[in-house]
Amino acid sequence: MADKTDEPGNDLLGLLKDEKANSIGFDEDAQLSRARELSLDYYKGVMTDVPALEGRSRAISTDIADAVETILPDLVEIFTAEDVAAFMPRGQEDEDAAEQETDYINHVFFNENDGFMILYTAIKDALLSKTGIFKWYSEEYDESESFEGKSEEEAVAALEANPDSIEDAKSGDDGTWSFTIKRKGKKTCVSAVAPEDFTVSRDTTSLRTTPYCAHRARRRVFELIEDGLPADKVRQCESYGGANFGAVARARDTAGEDDQTPSGSGDRRVVEVIEHYIRRKGKYTRVLTDGPVSMILEQEDIPTIRFSAITPYPTTHRFYGESVADRLLEIQRIRTTLTRMILDSGYFALNGRSQINMNLINEWTIPDLLNNAPNMPVRTNGDAITPLVTSPLGFDPFAAQEYFQTQSEQRTGIVRNAQGLNPDTLHDTAKGALALMTAAQKRIRLIARILAETGVKDMFVGLHALIRETSSGEQMVRLRNKWVPVDPTSWGSRKDMTIEIGVGASGQEAEMLKLQQALQLQEAIVAQQGGAQGPLVTAENVYNMTKRFLEKGLRIKNADAYISDPAEAEPQEPQPDPKLVEVQSKAELAKMDLEGRQALAQADMQGKMMLAEVDIQAKQADMAARLQMDTQKAAAKASLDAESAALDAQLKRDEAAASIQAKRDQVAGELALKREQIAAELELKREQIALDAELRREGMRVDAEVSVATADVETGGAGG
Repeated sequence: MADKTDEPGNDLLGLLKDEKANSIGFDEDAQLSRARELSLDYYKGVMTDVPALEGRSRAISTDIADAVETILPDLVEIFTAEDVAAFMPRGQEDEDAAEQETDYINHVFFNENDGFMILYTAIKDALLSKTGIFKWYSEEYDESESFEGKSEEEAVAALEANPDSIEDAKSGDDGTWSFTIKRKGKKTCVSAVAPEDFTVSRDTTSLRTTPYCAHRARRRVFELIEDGLPADKVRQCESYGGANFGAVARARDTAGEDDQTPSGSGDRRVVEVIEHYIRRKGKYTRVLTDGPVSMILEQEDIPTIRFSAITPYPTTHRFYGESVADRLLEIQRIRTTLTRMILDSGYFALNGRSQINMNLINEWTIPDLLNNAPNMPVRTNGDAITPLVTSPLGFDPFAAQEYFQTQSEQRTGIVRNAQGLNPDTLHDTAKGALALMTAAQKRIRLIARILAETGVKDMFVGLHALIRETSSGEQMVRLRNKWVPVDPTSWGSRKDMTIEIGVGASGQEAEMLKLQQALQLQEAIVAQQGGAQGPLVTAENVYNMTKRFLEKGLRIKNADAYISDPAEAEPQEPQPDPKLVEVQSKAELAKMDLEGRQALAQADMQGKMMLAEVDIQAKQADMAARLQMDTQKAAAKASLDAESAALDAQLKRDEAAASIQAKRDQVAGELALKREQIAAELELKREQIALDAELRREGMRVDAEVSVATADVETGGAGG
């Protein structure tokens, strides 16, 4: 909390007075103030230091305004077309936190504050007045918002989101609700400080380590009292205006705002207060005093100062650098003089001077001579008028204009080709024009990098630290189109961050061409590898390239609304390739056919072995019975063999027909039927073999019985 007591000690006031008196800034430094005043006047086209003779041209060359307005769009676009500030993670586990903190800091700057106008103002200040100053601070807010005609669901949702802030909740006769949400807390603010209202100690080279700096402001008395400052002290502050108005402030005026009379009365008065930052005993003290530094209104210790500065052309080992205006003041003077010469030459050509012979004039000669209208005669008594010959300029003024325009471009790096089409470019070679544009872009990007690595970077790091100090806890914030919880109290200290410098309008086409070439290369790789599954390009690579093309090439802010991150997509079952399925099916069919063939061959072999074994047994039995058989045996055996051969042939024909049918079914994909057919064939084969064996045994038994019966008959006949 700030200490608002009024007993700081005279030693601190004396120290602040000394530091302020010896600092560079405000209106104490005549050289700096004069340079800023000239720059602002020249920008407006006011050149009091280049007087014009009576009756001569008063034209002004606007080189400074042209250069500033040429480079300003590119610089502002570089810092606002994308999120330029990004905190670097301290380790792999810190990547998500660093990304969220980056998003939140950019949200605070561009959404909760008017980041675009802050950057525009500070950059324009730097281009015109040497420095652009950023300031960040926290202030308390107390606001209320009333709602009417809300449904019960909306009222409940508002109550859950703001449990301690709902007041005057009422239900109407139509079932709708009305209520008021009151919010209190601290918000982080950023502003651009007018350079003439900022001062630093003379030995300052960087604001990060300055021993002293100060910012003055003009405020209404009642505003300071509302901020919590002691009312009795604030009312003692002297009114601002009159002699207090600085020359630089007047030079900035374009609409009569530099009223020299003090404004307002009572608590409506405007007073000047100065916010000092002084380093003592290794820490900074913030002290708020009145304009003359005669009393302290507020005092507190802070860890760091809350200012950062940018300059387009830094002077090494010094705080103040050069502005674009500084480099073009002389050029604008020279080109203004040349422009006036050209115009005056034209005026003299149309309205030349004449020598008059007073002895030959009459009462109409002088009036006729002064009436320089077309076809108007001049009446004289003779050769009374002799034109005076005006000596022409001894040089080509248009060539001189072009020469100093080139000098202007060389000094600043801001070329005519950088904005619009220069007519002379049509006469340049394409290579020469491209080289000129490339050189100009490098100069502009260097300025952008200098601005980024100094004031912009320091501002974002300071915002991060201030938010950590003043945050009250977790809150829901919309980042990257998602509502996420953010708790700055859990953040760690960060000083490592990177600033990404965009290309601006002048490099947009080149950036677009590069991204298109990268997309084409990526597309070719995806086609070559048969999809975005790697090894060179993955779906994540395609997503990142497409997102960058939308954001950097087409300047679409919300690229995630048009493409989806594959890392956040729900996992899906991989779909088999139809060609692969067909190949696998054919392979399975071939495998089943081979297995069937092997099974048939094995069964045929087993059948043959069984038949061979039975045949051996039959032969042995036949040999035993042949001793008892006769011609009837031979006839019976022949008959049985014929029947067996016919049956065996029929069986083989059936087997062949079944095999052909099985193959046709296998080609058609009926794998299950194939297994059943093979099993049926094996069983049939076994039954055939068993039947054949049984028939052979039965034949041998019949032969034996016939032989025995025959023998008995023969034996009985012989005995009778």
